[in-house]
Amino acid sequence: MRFAKKHNKGLKKMQANNAKATSARAEAIKALVKAKEVKPKIPKGNSHKLSRLAYTAHPKLGKYAHAHITKGLRLCQPKAKAKAQTKAAASAAAQAQAPKGAQAPTKAPE
Repeated sequence: MRFAKKHNKGLKKMQANNAKATSARAEAIKALVKAKEVKPKIPKGNSHKLSRLAYTAHPKLGKYAHAHITKGLRLCQPKAKAKAQTKAAASAAAQAQAPKGAQAPTKAPE
């Protein structure tokens, strides 16, 4: 059997298995949460797992659900820039409070 034919055969099997797994997962989610309980907005917070599952399983809304949820999680993470700005502001305030003749504190060589 040619390589391409063998490859396509394996690919088709894999696609069939993926489709079966996806449909089984959707059925399991629908069994957990009924479609009529779906809220039209995206649930916020960590404790809304069932409504999140319902939103994902919804035939129309579920398409973009994952992207919206991950975007919300990304927005909730603390920013590194904010920490850097607070450190810079703290060092500037320390220099402003020092007397005129005093030198700025330096790190000791290791």
